[in-house]
Amino acid sequence: MQTHSTQSSHPSDIDLIMQVRAGNQAAFEQLYERYAPAIYRYIYYRVGEAELAEDLRSEVFMRMFEDIDRYEDRGWPLSAWLYRIAHDRTVDSVRRRKTRTHVPLEDWNGVCDGPEATMAIKLDREEIAQLMEHLTEEQRQVIRLRFMADLSIQEVAQRIGRSEGAVKALQHRGIQSLARMLNVVAA
Repeated sequence: MQTHSTQSSHPSDIDLIMQVRAGNQAAFEQLYERYAPAIYRYIYYRVGEAELAEDLRSEVFMRMFEDIDRYEDRGWPLSAWLYRIAHDRTVDSVRRRKTRTHVPLEDWNGVCDGPEATMAIKLDREEIAQLMEHLTEEQRQVIRLRFMADLSIQEVAQRIGRSEGAVKALQHRGIQSLARMLNVVAA
């Protein structure tokens, strides 16, 4: 259960939600600043395009703002609700686009030796993205949050509303499945 903060400099999510409901724009801005970077990373690693990720992040927070009156504190962190919205918006976008995702070369942080290395990296990323589609939705979500959004087991558990043990099991099964598929592809 989320607790109400007694410090005015760090109000709890519930305190901020109550203030947003009362029309306090600054409270909405605090929630945005608190969660926007993580939501952006989550979306970006799914769509691979910075501009699209920014647009979808905006949609997530617009949806949060529109539905804030219906939000109920059920003991899960606000971030779980935001990740659910982000997931839904991202899936809708990917379905509409029906194109393969790519990461523009200017956004790639890796060091390449030339066009051959660049192509190999792109093919590896595409292959893993395709293979991840064979995992369960929960396994994909855990792997993306753990390795693409760089969250801890505890943070992932809080965000998806599962126990740490369940997150570890989902991560393990997902990685095992990817390893088996990669071995079959390589053979």
